[in-house]
Amino acid sequence: RTRQIAGVEDMRFQELMPDPLLWLGVRKIDRFISMSDMKYDAVVGAGIEIVTRVDIPEELIPADAKVEIDAKMYAGYYAGDKQVKSWEELNQTVGRKAADDEAAAAAAAAKAAA
Repeated sequence: RTRQIAGVEDMRFQELMPDPLLWLGVRKIDRFISMSDMKYDAVVGAGIEIVTRVDIPEELIPADAKVEIDAKMYAGYYAGDKQVKSWEELNQTVGRKAADDEAAAAAAAAKAAA
């Protein structure tokens, strides 16, 4: 799905991700917080039981991450109870403005120089 969102394949091997959990003896996860179906499938495929999948709470998603999160949900990532936006709504999602980044960088530089 990363190709749909970012235009490139995800280069991480999620199939290897559960290995440290297995090495530590983890056999069950009560609350799994991840939107990634690849992570979920890798954990379950390794024989680790997931009791409950938890979506990322809306209040914990930074404003500058909304574009990415909305695109991932549209592409099929786990959304939990969140409403997946339509294509038209997705095109109206706005991230942080570049001017905000520049202002924040200037303020940080001024503070560091003081």
